[in-house]
Amino acid sequence: MKVDDLVDAFRDRFGAEPGVIARAPGRANLLGAHVDYSEGWVLPAAIDRAVWVAARPARGAETRLTALDLGEEASFDVAAAAPPVSERRGPSSWVDYPRGLAWTLGRRGIEVPPIDAVFGGDLPIGAGVSSSAAVEMAFLVAWEHLAGFQLSGLDRARIGRTVENDYVGVQSGIMDQFASVHGREGHALLLDCRSLQHELIPTPEDLVFLVADTGVRRALAAGTGFNDRKSECFRAADLLRPHLPALSTLRDLEPADLDRLRHVLEPPLDRRARHVATECRRVLDGAEALRDGDLDRLGDLMARSHRSSRNDYDVSIEELDVLQEAAASAEGCYGARLTGAGFGGCVTAITSEAAAGHVREWTAAAFERRFGRRPELHTCRVGTGAGIVTG
Repeated sequence: MKVDDLVDAFRDRFGAEPGVIARAPGRANLLGAHVDYSEGWVLPAAIDRAVWVAARPARGAETRLTALDLGEEASFDVAAAAPPVSERRGPSSWVDYPRGLAWTLGRRGIEVPPIDAVFGGDLPIGAGVSSSAAVEMAFLVAWEHLAGFQLSGLDRARIGRTVENDYVGVQSGIMDQFASVHGREGHALLLDCRSLQHELIPTPEDLVFLVADTGVRRALAAGTGFNDRKSECFRAADLLRPHLPALSTLRDLEPADLDRLRHVLEPPLDRRARHVATECRRVLDGAEALRDGDLDRLGDLMARSHRSSRNDYDVSIEELDVLQEAAASAEGCYGARLTGAGFGGCVTAITSEAAAGHVREWTAAAFERRFGRRPELHTCRVGTGAGIVTG
């Protein structure tokens, strides 16, 4: 996406110049699958793919939006935003993210003005690189600028999570919004999802993310397997707590404790707990490997994470497994794992600038042999966090 194209689209739609252009990136998660809502540790990085919003105060009472990539338009009243998705009939849609922002900010006592906005980007939607969080953060940054209020990065991330949890109905953690806001070029983020403290860890200059998209889309709102996994983790923690009084969430569970107390958990809760306990340790080990510049070790941990996500957490599908195995076996690939929520979406592999072309072709060819179609592949690099482009 070129900013000039976004501005041209805004002029065509609204006959005026935008007052602000805001940008927010997606993220790739190296390690930390499904542990943020158990207050575990995660290791994401912002990527150089993003959502851009061109906006200005509206001349009328309604917020009018154009989703450039989808060719769709929508409008709503910010003073009387529709109730949360769970209280309405039908699935969620893209408009629920900016509408949910207005609703969430209003509940915090922050009134936002109606705006005219056009948005678009180069993030694949629903592929597992956090396009929804990027939409939330880009609109939030734009609204801050236009309405004259300012939030901390942590408050932005918390507001985005509230949109997901309480408005859209996806019981996700805070990782996606946090990475979109706090990402820094040339660094990954080690985030403690309990304390919300984070460490910036330098990444190699030639590190490349290869995002291989299965083309299988999954909805994550209420009634899906995503929310089931969160409920299972909480149930497992409740059952273990009488035996481990210091345990608040599964983040506090040591693998040795799980071996001793496995009889307390019936399937599949035993496997859910094992995934969280071992994944948290993989994140901390992976951060150490990244500090040491040991990408081979990091890649091995990514492979273990994928196996755990498949065997213990049951969020992989055949298309994801084929992509992961193909990418991981390609010469020059350090490691690969499913990223995002699973149930579809994408695999993220890490490689070098020099090897990226070979890894791309090897992965695409293996997928095509199995499924008769080429996957969509995106080459990304470590990017920077949300902010104003012009305004």
